[in-house]
Amino acid sequence: MSDVTSLILETLLTVCILLFGAKIGGELCKRFGIAEVIGELLAGVILAPTLFGGIILLGRHIVVLNDAVMVISEMGAVTLLFLVGLETSFANFRRSGFVASVVAVCGVIVPFLLGYGLTVAFGYSLNEAFLVGAALTATSIAITVKTLQDIGRTQTDESNVLIAAAVIDDVLGLIVLAIVLAVVRNGGISAGEITVTAATAIGFWLGLTLFGVIVISRFIDFVSPRFVCDSTCQTSAVAFGFGYAFLAGLIGLSPILGSFAAGMAVAETKVASATHEFTKYINFMMAPLFFVVIGAQVDLSHLTIPSIVFASILIVLAMAGKVIGCGVPILLMKRDARQATVVGLGMMSRGEVGLIIAGIGISGGFFSQDVFTAIILMVLVTTIVTPIMMSSAYKALDRGAT
Repeated sequence: MSDVTSLILETLLTVCILLFGAKIGGELCKRFGIAEVIGELLAGVILAPTLFGGIILLGRHIVVLNDAVMVISEMGAVTLLFLVGLETSFANFRRSGFVASVVAVCGVIVPFLLGYGLTVAFGYSLNEAFLVGAALTATSIAITVKTLQDIGRTQTDESNVLIAAAVIDDVLGLIVLAIVLAVVRNGGISAGEITVTAATAIGFWLGLTLFGVIVISRFIDFVSPRFVCDSTCQTSAVAFGFGYAFLAGLIGLSPILGSFAAGMAVAETKVASATHEFTKYINFMMAPLFFVVIGAQVDLSHLTIPSIVFASILIVLAMAGKVIGCGVPILLMKRDARQATVVGLGMMSRGEVGLIIAGIGISGGFFSQDVFTAIILMVLVTTIVTPIMMSSAYKALDRGAT
């Protein structure tokens, strides 16, 4: 058997096992009212090569995280962020007020500094400190919106601020990621380099987004009625997302920044709704595979007392950073304790961006297993705790108002 054939068979078996595990784990969590991503991550941890993935079947390990598997999973990250962009139209930014912008900025700065400081204090490298700080910045829009929907609070004043801030926060988190990756990969941390990288990242994202919104969206609307088959438009839109991801990677930024910008551009077109539904079907397979592969890279055998302590403190700081960074500005500007509490708690959950940073850190050799596992645990805990705390906070605030 040739090496290529062996690689193909190895990849097919791994993808088969991981996809089954991801869907089973996600469905079980869904039945218990827990976010499906939690089950996908936990399935990966269980099926890691260091655990049950190390079982030998037909002369080979059932799970092998080879280069082909990693490439497929990274494509899942690109399509996932394209979908997030589709759900984040440029109009949301025009409607976002000053309060939401201040909340988002503070909600990025405070957690970043806390994560960076903790990692340095524990003696980890500066590269790890930058990436841990970045992993603490972005809020999971999906968890925030889903929680508000579940408790019937999508039309309140605080929910409007919360959703707008989460949208801006997510974009800022992606830009922070681009800046941090450039700094880490170049090996420099000078103020001048950070300034140039920040300007490049922001300029690139704004340029791509505006070009997409103003030019490409109109081109898509002009061309789409001339296609006989709607699937051609939808496939072309997804291909556009991959093209933007390529452009981002070409100049040294994260490809997901490009796919996110592409999604926002397509969100302005007449085919946005159809493309969103089409992309959801793609992500039905690709996103779980990305998350389960992230989980499969966790090696619990490396957990030590110091690493458990680090992970525990990181989780506390991750939650406190958002509550303080997002809640205090509202309290100071609007003198509204209710809104400050809800927004602070609603911004706690981390999601796709935190997992993507964890994946980049471990696959790029920037993270030790201790730090990687701590970030995964942080995402898991904040994702589970946020809906619970938001629901409890609303009940307590409602009782206090009566």
